Amino acid sequence: MTKPFQKIGKKRGVVGVIFRDERLLIIRRSLTVPAPGKLCLPGGTIEKGETEEFALVREMQEELAIDVTPVRLCWRSITPWGTLLSWWLSELDPDVLPVANPEEVAEVHWMTSGQIKMQRNMLPSLPQFVEAIQSGEIDVGVPF
Repeated sequence: MTKPFQKIGKKRGVVGVIFRDERLLIIRRSLTVPAPGKLCLPGGTIEKGETEEFALVREMQEELAIDVTPVRLCWRSITPWGTLLSWWLSELDPDVLPVANPEEVAEVHWMTSGQIKMQRNMLPSLPQFVEAIQSGEIDVGVPF
């Protein structure tokens, strides 16, 4: 469920929502970052002075060496630890393959909703996001 940001903590993050062939780009976090080994969508902290879109582009380049085009904000959420997340539907050239930066990302996957639902080691926002898409709360513009 979307919650107003102004009433919660100050730490902000951005999440890249990238589809290819009705599959969502999922990463497994490296063992050297917070929430090590967890599956999630790529993204990270919005630094002071950055727009959400700028932070998204920077984080995708840092984590996966990809250049994305932010399309539109599709969801907002708050992590259990109070980070305010902005989820951005983004475009990636179909010929570009993400390359994991091992300092931040252990694995890169393209998963269907069914494959995501079978996973167990995820950040809590990932299954919530998939459920919000399937319930119609979020429109991502592709079947999922």
